[in-house]
Amino acid sequence: MRSQMAPDPPFEQPTVRAAVVTDAIDAWSVFAQFFVLSYRSAPGIPVLINDLSLRSGTMLGIAPDSVLNDSELFSRLLHPDDRDRVLNEHWEAAANAEPFVSEYRMVSQDGAILWIYDRAMPVTDAAGATTLYGNCLDITPRARTETGTVGVDERLRSVVANIPGVVYRCACDEAWTVEYLSDQIEDLVGYPASDFVGNSVRTYDSIIHPDDLAYVVEEVSEALARSSSYSLEYRLIHVSGEIRWVAEHGRPILGPDGRRQRTVGVILDITRQKAAEKSREIVERRLRNQALHDSLTGLANRTLFYASVVRAISEAERHGSDLAVFVMDLDGFKEVNDALGHVSGDRVLKEVARRLQEALRESDAIARFGSDEFAVLVTQARRAQVLEIVRRVRGAVEQSIDLEGLPVNLAASIGISAFPRDGADVDTLLRCADTAMYLAKDSDLGYAFYDASVDTRAATHLGLIGDLRHAIEDQELVLHYQPKIAVRSGQVVGVEALVRWHHPARGLIMPSEFVPVAEETSLIKELTLHVIDEAGRQWRAWADEGRRLPIAVNLSLRDLVDPGFPGEVAALIGKWRMPATMLKLEVTESAVVEDPKRTEDVLERLGAMGLRFSVDDFGTGYFSLAYLKRLPIDEIKIDRSFVAAMTVHEEDEVIVRSTIDLGHSLGLSVVAEGVESRSVMERLAPFGCDVAQGYYLGRPMPPDEFEIWLEHHPASGEPNNGKRKFREGTVLKSVASA
Repeated sequence: MRSQMAPDPPFEQPTVRAAVVTDAIDAWSVFAQFFVLSYRSAPGIPVLINDLSLRSGTMLGIAPDSVLNDSELFSRLLHPDDRDRVLNEHWEAAANAEPFVSEYRMVSQDGAILWIYDRAMPVTDAAGATTLYGNCLDITPRARTETGTVGVDERLRSVVANIPGVVYRCACDEAWTVEYLSDQIEDLVGYPASDFVGNSVRTYDSIIHPDDLAYVVEEVSEALARSSSYSLEYRLIHVSGEIRWVAEHGRPILGPDGRRQRTVGVILDITRQKAAEKSREIVERRLRNQALHDSLTGLANRTLFYASVVRAISEAERHGSDLAVFVMDLDGFKEVNDALGHVSGDRVLKEVARRLQEALRESDAIARFGSDEFAVLVTQARRAQVLEIVRRVRGAVEQSIDLEGLPVNLAASIGISAFPRDGADVDTLLRCADTAMYLAKDSDLGYAFYDASVDTRAATHLGLIGDLRHAIEDQELVLHYQPKIAVRSGQVVGVEALVRWHHPARGLIMPSEFVPVAEETSLIKELTLHVIDEAGRQWRAWADEGRRLPIAVNLSLRDLVDPGFPGEVAALIGKWRMPATMLKLEVTESAVVEDPKRTEDVLERLGAMGLRFSVDDFGTGYFSLAYLKRLPIDEIKIDRSFVAAMTVHEEDEVIVRSTIDLGHSLGLSVVAEGVESRSVMERLAPFGCDVAQGYYLGRPMPPDEFEIWLEHHPASGEPNNGKRKFREGTVLKSVASA
């Protein structure tokens, strides 16, 4: 709905919701189906018909466009017995400015009698003159019955009352005079409908938000010029000053000559939808920000940094300029984190992030990749400028940080790669910068530019990544199984699955070569799941033969921070009908300490499935006893470096014995790794060690060799020759001779 106004600069058009427009039924198409006659009346002048619906014109035998020039038509249509009463009632209501309701008869051109329900409202203008505006509805079906059946007028009024919005009709005069406005307008803006009818007290454009008015005028004018419907969204101002968003849907009513006679439509209150949209946009914006930024420091994360470098490379190619990528970590941060705790460590990281932002130019970009690793993009900079930024960055990091009176001193190791010299894409530049960073750690300068001549591992390393991906797909990876022996009984209480790679060109590759490569990429997840799948398959094969041995599998940090990992493990053990208690997951101290919050969540979910955990290499890291109590861990494995040397160095023996006592005090089983001699095995028994594992007891073996090993290893722990003690090499000789 609009008023005639000179257009201002156009307001940006909001998007029209298809659902809202669909819900906003075209009310006036309903009127067209029923008898509706609209009129206006004033004291002492004839009642003038404003408009007829198509149905009313048909029923009365009158062309709708003929009513405008016939001031006596209303009087002639009245039944002779009702005419004087009806006209007097109209003039009296107008003179007293009172609402008017009446029922009477009209006579059509063919003599048919129509019963009419007439309802009108008075509108008084600024000069004090009152005009009565009313609508006549056909109630003949109701009048002809005595059963109280709802007539056409009731159905029509019900339709209008239940339309979820304001129904309107405007004349196509210069003032766009409002001829009809449903009562819902008062709920929407706080003013009664009578204020707007005839533009008597206020015009509709007076309640349109000033910033939207030009847009509304322009959109409606353009639509009507094409004789087409219009749909738009804009704001209204409530009497209280509150802003209400509305969606308006209208169309012109054309006469037989094709010219516009009226505009009709409906206005819906969409304030709540707009508020919901705004809330959703805020949430989506926050989620997008979280997806692209580090939650601790607010810096860009790897994803956003990657996109920034891609754009910078495109700009550099277009303008022939240089750029550099830094990869940097904080020397000494791990010690601070371990000594003072993660809360203090987080405060240090936030302070370093703040300083780095201040040290860089506005055109540069910085990101946190994780833990204490940062990346920097330096645009349009040659070597001298890069070195200046390196100096500022190192200075920012090396300045002492005050933690509640305790000074914390750090240093930065920075690796630098340059475009286009070292690479033409993001991955290559980051890899080269990462390689240079490790060179920087051995440099007195604390920084290093990438040098391909000293990166002897690069080609082999990249080739190994590609080969490993194919190895997983082509089943080149196999599992070897190393027995775990109960120290007291000598029984086999489980095995550890250790992966081996039969490379078609390089032969057998040990995990120490390819697992670190996998951990640098997403391949580690594929590798872990492949090992669990193969271990499950082997467990099922042994279980079907009557052997039910728990199998231990090693996990990496990437597995422990992957929220989807527990579900994938559940699917694999379900696939092989392997009880959860038959799969033990081994995690290292460093993996849990690296990101305790996320690893704790994944471990708890896995533990809830019934899986058991073992802490591998215990004693070599900074594992808090609180983790042992809080996490679902039931076993610790003493690192082989302590076990192997316990018969030589007294301090190692003390560590082993103390660790066994600690584990038992916490209700944990203790495994000694690296048992490679009889003397070590004999020393473990009096310490109360639960389980032993090592080459003295059995090397990692392929499944068929392990099955032969089991045949030569009695459950009582007695060797084949009948002696009660383990004899070094006995097992391996029997396997070799088989």
